[in-house]
Amino acid sequence: MARPGITYEQVQNAADTLIGRGDKPTIQAIRAELGTGSPNTIHRHLTTWRAAQAPAKREAAKLPDELAVALADEIERQAAGARAAAEAATLEAQQSADELAETGEELEQQADELTTQAETLAQERDHLTNQYESARTEVKRLNDELERERRSGEQVRQDLAEARNRITTLTEQRDDLQKAHTAAAEDAKHAEHARVTAERTQAVAEAKLEAAQHQAAERLDALKTEQHGRQDDAKQHRQDMTQQRDEWQQRLAAAEKATQDAQKRASDAESSQTKAEAQAEALRASESRKTPSKGD
Repeated sequence: MARPGITYEQVQNAADTLIGRGDKPTIQAIRAELGTGSPNTIHRHLTTWRAAQAPAKREAAKLPDELAVALADEIERQAAGARAAAEAATLEAQQSADELAETGEELEQQADELTTQAETLAQERDHLTNQYESARTEVKRLNDELERERRSGEQVRQDLAEARNRITTLTEQRDDLQKAHTAAAEDAKHAEHARVTAERTQAVAEAKLEAAQHQAAERLDALKTEQHGRQDDAKQHRQDMTQQRDEWQQRLAAAEKATQDAQKRASDAESSQTKAEAQAEALRASESRKTPSKGD
């Protein structure tokens, strides 16, 4: 059964809380704030939250002279190009991160399914072990019954031997002893039949036990092999997921650095624009002072 993930509202509240404290809402910071959550799920919700944060609009200052306008247009063009490049790099990194997040979630779900299958195989193994123990108990019962039959047959054989001795020594009572001998022979026949039946029962029980043991051993080996294979697959999936996650984090860090560089270039461009506007204003003031009035 797959684990329940955190919701968008939880990530949104955590991000707002971090922003309110003056901290940056990163994946690790949000996970520390919530105390739980998959990095893939946090990244997906965090991307949605960031997309909802509309950037503030900036209005370009308008200068009256052509030089200031041309200079401002050039600075704005360079700043726009830097922002566009940064936004494109960020968008590409976010798209790659989204794909990696979806792959990570699928791998986590597959790992959970493999764990469930392993637990099912363990239950089947325990069931077969119980069947094997039941078969051993049945064989022991049959062996005990066979032992009782054997002892009974031995007693009958002893009785037959005593009857034969009596026939040899009591010849004058031959007629009476003949009847006893016939009865003893019949008992011996029944005993022999019981012995043969008991031996056949033991042979059948031993064959069934051997077949059950062989089947249980084969099934247990198959279960172990299958379980080891599934565990290796799950381990490989986890390793691939970790590697992809590391690559994503590296690319995301590079994208964040590119964004910071672009923001710095934009800030430098705005500073240059402000400085240019001040210079243009000073130039206008200087030209105004130099131009004579009509009264003069």
